[in-house]
Amino acid sequence: MLLFFYSLFIHAQDMTEKVINGTIICDSNSVEGVHVLNLVNEKSTVTDRNGHFSIIAKQGDLLVFSAVHLNYWRKSVKENDFKTGFLEVTMTPKEVKLNEVVLTEYTKINAQELGIINYKPKAYTPAERKLRPTKITQMDLIGLMAFRLPLDPLLYWATGRTKMLKNDLKIEKKELLLRKLNDWNDNEFYANQLKIPKEFVDGFKYYIIYDDELMSYLQSNNKIKGNFRISKLATDFLIYLEEYE
Repeated sequence: MLLFFYSLFIHAQDMTEKVINGTIICDSNSVEGVHVLNLVNEKSTVTDRNGHFSIIAKQGDLLVFSAVHLNYWRKSVKENDFKTGFLEVTMTPKEVKLNEVVLTEYTKINAQELGIINYKPKAYTPAERKLRPTKITQMDLIGLMAFRLPLDPLLYWATGRTKMLKNDLKIEKKELLLRKLNDWNDNEFYANQLKIPKEFVDGFKYYIIYDDELMSYLQSNNKIKGNFRISKLATDFLIYLEEYE
């Protein structure tokens, strides 16, 4: 009789629910926000930022763990889990396979467009960015009073790199103007309307890109006056070709 009642007592203890604490472990993903559901009593909870959770359960209950970024997992409450009142669950991250990835270049997006700043930031060309370390700023002059001066401008000047970068900047500016010139008119404009021989069209473009008046029209994007200036330069260029021949 004692053995019978003792077995009933043990069985009743096994059927008693209590709070089970647990921890989710995952190597490469966040363990916050994992849903934990007891399918037997339909109790549920969500893990905190460290993957910890607490849920009411008893021995034999089936717990399921689910998250958008983790693989679905199930675990039953074993006898030892119930006695210790603690569960440790290891979950694995989901592998998301993409059929296609499209890269789009947004060249005009900047901090102002994104609302981060309320003023238009200064845009630097690649050559200008390389030249910036060679310049001494107002803060550098203040630091000079405390005998602190950045070494980069001095090293660039001593090695001749500053002069080389300035030459690169001049070339880059000409290339940018030449690119805008190509956007204005195609080669047929020079060959058909201005009567520039096709083999000299590219040479003519490099010839006129050094004209100060045309450069001002290119910088202000004044195409009408710019084309008038190109026509005048074309006349001079054709005279030069005749004299050269």
